[in-house]
Amino acid sequence: MKILITGGAGFIGSVLVRDLLNSNYKVTILDNFTFGLESIKEIKDNPNLKIVRGDIRKSEDIERAIKDIDVVIHLAALVGDPACAAQADIAYEVNFTSTIKLADMCRSLKINKFIFASTCSVYGASESDVKLTEKSKLNPVSLYAETRLYAEQGILALANKDFSPIILRFGTVYGISPRMRFDLIVNYLTQKAVMGKKIGIFGGTQWRPFIHVNDISRAVQLFLEAPLHKVRGEVFNVGSTDENYQMKRLGEVVKEILPDTKVNCIEEIKDKRSYNVSFDKIKDVLGFKTEKTIKDGIIEIAEAIKKGVIKDPSDPKYYNHLVKLALPKKTEGITL
Repeated sequence: MKILITGGAGFIGSVLVRDLLNSNYKVTILDNFTFGLESIKEIKDNPNLKIVRGDIRKSEDIERAIKDIDVVIHLAALVGDPACAAQADIAYEVNFTSTIKLADMCRSLKINKFIFASTCSVYGASESDVKLTEKSKLNPVSLYAETRLYAEQGILALANKDFSPIILRFGTVYGISPRMRFDLIVNYLTQKAVMGKKIGIFGGTQWRPFIHVNDISRAVQLFLEAPLHKVRGEVFNVGSTDENYQMKRLGEVVKEILPDTKVNCIEEIKDKRSYNVSFDKIKDVLGFKTEKTIKDGIIEIAEAIKKGVIKDPSDPKYYNHLVKLALPKKTEGITL
């Protein structure tokens, strides 16, 4: 099976690509490498890997990457509320317009299985603690979530016998990745606890579902291998029902792992998102269960910092909103 992963050098993509190569898939990465080539340097010479440097906003770059592809996993996006708010026009173009163009191209080429990375942020601000399912009301409260929802709707509208989209709504991701990020809440609080011995929790009653990046990679592989009749045209929350936490509890877990941490609870709520999510569907349909918890993530991140594997967690390269996504450049013929 030949797989195209857009955004294959990103936080999730760089983990997924390695896992797929280890499972003997043939993988093509399409990425603009906004954050450099560091995340793929160890695998760039793998004979089963093709790397296309390009931009999903450019049809000619997609055409170079999509030749002879069987499945597309679409991860490329401007990710996160702050990053999208800082570059609203680009967020809309990348996360929605270009995504629909890519899906339409796949349909035209009869690339049947199209896996789209969405987010549980589409549930937005839920008014109760009742667990949200794939059929629950959607209430996005950020531009990032809105662009993901619009893309979901546009992709599903293209479905036909030759095009079977699958929508995956990821929980809030965390963990170690070759393209590390510290603008993710578990990663962020952990590095603050290690480096400064104190963390701030705004509000505290808001719910979030969490999932380790390695578990996301495992889930995506299940969808690659799943029979089409089980998953075509379906939406799946990806995570574990047991890994829903209120933010105040997240702060407590950080302190349990790193006892010297001072937790400062602040009544002001800067981020109004709150969603307590059910992951029964992915468990019932595919038998998926997560293997890691936020405790595992906090431990591995703290150790990486303490051992100097990650030397400066404050480096702007670890924060999506601090690195500007440039306009498309001329990339014709650049295939690494």
